[in-house]
Amino acid sequence: MKVMLITLPKEGQTKDFTTPSFYSSNPVRYIPLGILAVATSISPDHDIRILDADSYGLSIDYTVRRINEFAPDVLGISAVTRKAFAMSKILKRANVSLKVVGGPHVTHYAKETINLGADATFKHDSDRNFNEWLNTGCKRGIYEDYIRNIDSLPFIRREFSGFELEDYMLSGEDTQKTLFKQKSLRRLAMMSSKGCPFRCVFCDVQDKEFRFLSPQRVVDEMEHLLSCGANSIHILDDCFNTDSNRVIKVCEEIKKRGLKFQWSCRGRAVLDRTTAEALQSAGCVRMHVGIESLNPEVLKWMNKRITVETTGEFCDLCNEYGIEIVAYFVLGAPMETREYREKLPDMIRELKIKYPFFNILYPSANTKYYRELMANGTYKMDYWQAFAEKPVPNFEIPLPRSEELQDELEKTAERCIKIFFNGG
Repeated sequence: MKVMLITLPKEGQTKDFTTPSFYSSNPVRYIPLGILAVATSISPDHDIRILDADSYGLSIDYTVRRINEFAPDVLGISAVTRKAFAMSKILKRANVSLKVVGGPHVTHYAKETINLGADATFKHDSDRNFNEWLNTGCKRGIYEDYIRNIDSLPFIRREFSGFELEDYMLSGEDTQKTLFKQKSLRRLAMMSSKGCPFRCVFCDVQDKEFRFLSPQRVVDEMEHLLSCGANSIHILDDCFNTDSNRVIKVCEEIKKRGLKFQWSCRGRAVLDRTTAEALQSAGCVRMHVGIESLNPEVLKWMNKRITVETTGEFCDLCNEYGIEIVAYFVLGAPMETREYREKLPDMIRELKIKYPFFNILYPSANTKYYRELMANGTYKMDYWQAFAEKPVPNFEIPLPRSEELQDELEKTAERCIKIFFNGG
């Protein structure tokens, strides 16, 4: 069978009033690891084609044309809720007999996606059951799978028709356009775990069953990426450093194999000296962490399970061991004050955070924050449910706050960006 797996175009996606445009010009293309993992699991007798419409900035029309030119027997779509409009249009217009959808969107909106034209949906992990589905009659319905032992999964292949690995590496010229100006950097991304064990009120990461690769398997994949021509690796986990013992073993394995390369990871703002030393000695140069707030009351409301004190300890250790900090802050929590926002730049400077990012609190679908807004009457209806049932282009959920406060939050973000990135 001919099988095409795609990511969705950005065209028509929900309007985002949370992320300043300053952060939208990064030329990094993140490898579509989700559809590559599914493609890897498919039996070799199938003809597989990859189309990463998201990374290449393709329009809906052009994506449909590429699909129809290949004329697959099965079209697999990886969907997130903010791109439900593009998904609905492609389901309607693609001339394919079997169309299926996986990804975060169908975790909560599987039936709605079927009603929009999908023949089947795959909730949670589809690395294994999609291939089973292909080889057992392609029956219509809703499928669900959890893979507890992700070490049992094959290495994610990166050699498929329609997929050019070189396009996902940053050249020295490209990196001059980013915040992280490093010449001769060729960075590729990987995952070392699935899910997230934490429950922040604003987070739309819906897979809370945390599973991780063994340290040996993590470094095996690192070696594979280095053999592909990378000299820098970014670990895209939601919380790489949750288990400090595992982090230390990964670092020990890197050193044991004599690997010399730069790498970075996403994690929590929690760190001890032993782990910091291990990270530094194994080549980790940067950690991306969600600090979110430096207000104890806000952190408690967010259910961050960190404190201002542990954040300070994290920053002190990173600075001591030469690990750059990329920190994400969220503005606009209900109990946040104007006085706090005015003091925030000085507080960040004191922590010596090199790259602070600023977003505005947003009621993403199926988050605790969104449910609170419905429960307290701020929202009189379930806007995301209505959108999932009938997606419209450029959907914008009503502001959960006054326009005056929204304007102040946007100006605060702009002021902070000027301070930290334009020498203000």
